[in-house]
Amino acid sequence: MSTSARSVATTLTGWGMVLSGAAAVVVTFRGVSPYPPLVPELLLAGLSALFAVGWVVASYRAEARARDPLRKSRPDTRNPNPVLRYVLCFGVPLATFAAFVTAFNVSGSYGRETERLERAGYDAHSVAVVRLAGEPEFHEGGEDHDPYYLTDLTLRIPYEAGPREITLRGVYTRSKAPRPGTKVDVYFAPRDPGTPVTENGKRSTVRLFLVAFLGLLIWPLILATGFALKGAYDDDDVHDLRRFSPGVHLPALAILLTGLLLLLPKALDFQVAGHDQLYALLSCPTPALALTWVIKRV
Repeated sequence: MSTSARSVATTLTGWGMVLSGAAAVVVTFRGVSPYPPLVPELLLAGLSALFAVGWVVASYRAEARARDPLRKSRPDTRNPNPVLRYVLCFGVPLATFAAFVTAFNVSGSYGRETERLERAGYDAHSVAVVRLAGEPEFHEGGEDHDPYYLTDLTLRIPYEAGPREITLRGVYTRSKAPRPGTKVDVYFAPRDPGTPVTENGKRSTVRLFLVAFLGLLIWPLILATGFALKGAYDDDDVHDLRRFSPGVHLPALAILLTGLLLLLPKALDFQVAGHDQLYALLSCPTPALALTWVIKRV
């Protein structure tokens, strides 16, 4: 069954499904939730799913009313909306990348710990060497690195509550051996003496890397894919997709809902059978699979 029956309900639920889904993708890239649980993203994605169910129900109701022999039939006078084609053609690759970004998000515990450390001023700070706690270990330079020393050092850490001396093992210095008074960079939190002092304590920014730097390679691919899809279908083709057909739309919606379910372990920070990232990665192709199903069946 394919129907062109429409109503105010089909229009509102259809656009609600599209716009709330697009908003979920946007807030994912914006990093509204820097770590799980990804509440705004899930609320918007869930709202899109509810609108999808509402659109199916409204379409069935509109078709039932259209078959009423006492009801005058009305031709579908709607003109194709060019905006919908852009949303569909660029939304699929963007949704794929959003799922990929979600898959590599940090865990909730890591994110909360990072926030706590940031509040305590955790960052790289230059501190003075008090004395050597061992003999410098010299390492020859090679093709991919310069000569360097590894030395156990006692450092003076300037905490806000007062300076403390801490011994750090295997501190890296380039070219020449350290001596008392040498400045080295270490990570610590000035307002929290209980935080470990480490030489390399940079917190992970995988999500930022994916969106910004890796995105420099992926964004052109997304744009190219979007324009390719846009060129393959005109406004009339996309307009035909607004006519509900169970054999076309219900499997496509099932594929998209499966992708959303696969994202839940990562988005809510729990594991199923010891995995969360794996399921999120498996969700990445579901937007393209849903679109492929629709295209093949229309």
